[in-house]
Amino acid sequence: MMGLGLSTTTGIATVVKNWLGAGYDQQVDFCYLSTNDSQVPGQKFRKLFEALRSYLALMGRTPKTDVVHLHLAMQGSFWRKQFPFWWSKLCRKPVIVHLHGSNTKDYYADGGACRRWLMRKMFEHADVSMLLSRQWEDWLKSICKREPRIEIVLNTAPKRKPVSREGRELCTITLMGRVGQRKGTWDLLQAFQGLVKRHPHLRLCLPGDGELEKARGMVKEMKLEGVVEIPGWVSGAAQDAIWEKTDIYCLPSYNEGLPGSVLESMSAGLPVVSTPVGGIAEAVLEGKTGFLVEPGDVSKLASVLDQLASSAGLRTQMGNAGKAHLEDHFDLDQIVQQVVTIQESLCRY
Repeated sequence: MMGLGLSTTTGIATVVKNWLGAGYDQQVDFCYLSTNDSQVPGQKFRKLFEALRSYLALMGRTPKTDVVHLHLAMQGSFWRKQFPFWWSKLCRKPVIVHLHGSNTKDYYADGGACRRWLMRKMFEHADVSMLLSRQWEDWLKSICKREPRIEIVLNTAPKRKPVSREGRELCTITLMGRVGQRKGTWDLLQAFQGLVKRHPHLRLCLPGDGELEKARGMVKEMKLEGVVEIPGWVSGAAQDAIWEKTDIYCLPSYNEGLPGSVLESMSAGLPVVSTPVGGIAEAVLEGKTGFLVEPGDVSKLASVLDQLASSAGLRTQMGNAGKAHLEDHFDLDQIVQQVVTIQESLCRY
C-alpha cells in the first residue's frame, strides 16, 4: 500500500490508521510505503527523495507482492503515483487505485490533453477503482472509454463514547480541518457574525491548518475575537476535547470526497450542517441528521445554524440520529472486511 505518510494529518492517513485500529493488518501481510511525509508547501527535494525511496522499496518487494493498493489524490499525489502504477502493471501485479481527491473533477477538466489521457488510462487499466461515493462513480464512468471495475468503499470513523451536552450555557459550532475557501471557512465566518448578535451564547471553533493568519485577521475585522477560537492544528487528546465541547458541526465545503471530519462528528453525536458535494449527502440526511445547503449560500447557512442554535432538543435529536446512521451504514469493521475481500479477489495464487 502506498500513499501519504501515516504521520501526516491528511484524510488518507486517517483512513489507513482507522483501518489499522480495526485490525486490518492482522488480516493481510501488510506493508505501507510513504510517497510523501511532508505537508509543508515547497520542500520539493525532500518530497522527491521520499518518493524515490518508496519506489525503490516497491521494486524490491514486487516479486513477493500480491496486490498494490495506491491511495490517490491530485496535484503532486497524482504524479507521484504514476511510476508505482505503471511499474506494477508492467510486472503484472493487480493494482487498486483508491481515489480520495476532492478536486478530482476540476483537476481533470482543467488539465491538458496529456494529463487527461493519463488519468483516463490509469482508471481504465486499474484492476479496481475504489471510490468514496456513487457520485464519483457516475463521473468516472463518463470519462472512461473502457468500463472500469468500481467498488464503493465508504470512509468511516471509530466509535466515540457518548457525551452529555445537556444544561450547557454555551453552544459551540466547530469546523475541523483546513482553514480556507474550499472548506467554506469564510462563508461560516460571515454567517456566524450575524448569528452571534441574536445568540450571545454562541461560540465558533476553527481548529486546523491552512490560512490561519487570514482567518485571524477576518475575526479581528469582524470584532469577533471573544467568540471565535482558532487554535491551529489539534490531534489526540486536544482534538477529543474539542469534539466534547462542540454542539454543532459545520462544514460548508465547495469540494469534498467523503470527509472524515463529518463522520467523526456523527460518531461524537453531533448534528451536521454541510453541503451536498462528494459523498456528504450519503452521510448527512437532510432534516434528519443535519442540514445540507448549497456551497456559497451564506443566508441559508445562517438560517439552519439559527434553527440548531435555538433548540437544544433539535441538536440532540439530530445528533442521536446521525450516530445511529453512522453505526448502521458506516461500520468500521464491515468496511475493513470489504477492503480485505476486494484485495483477496485480486490475488493470483
